Amino acid sequence: MRYISNVPIIFVTSCNTDMDELNSIMLGGDAFITKPYNTAILLAKTAALLRWVYASGQSETLTWNDATLHLESSMIEYKGQKAELTKNELKVLYYLFRNAGKICSRNDIVDYLWDNQLYIDDNALSVNITRIRNKLDHIGLHDFIKTKHRQGYTL
Repeated sequence: MRYISNVPIIFVTSCNTDMDELNSIMLGGDAFITKPYNTAILLAKTAALLRWVYASGQSETLTWNDATLHLESSMIEYKGQKAELTKNELKVLYYLFRNAGKICSRNDIVDYLWDNQLYIDDNALSVNITRIRNKLDHIGLHDFIKTKHRQGYTL
């Protein structure tokens, strides 16, 4: 499905183990809801995912210090140089751009990125940040993401 569309994938299932949830995420799922479920929560999650994917009311780009984040093409650009981003890298940068100039805690980023539905190893965010930094360095954006010791990250 991911090869032909960006439509959100929501697993609604009676399977409720952590392994089931992990498998759904590894297969490309965006949300995992177990039965019995609250209809209002299902509708709210669906609406939130659609807002994220189709970003109807949002600008197609975000800019901070001459760097431009292109949401529709999942690219970051700096002085004519571009780098392609994965879904998670785009979400991390989107969160940081939306909170530019502020310190974003690791927990807030993890909650935003993985919707706090499954225990994610603390190293998962570090791996994503390292990959993003490598891509940013490649296009000339050195030290764009700053680590604030025991506080989080900031642009």
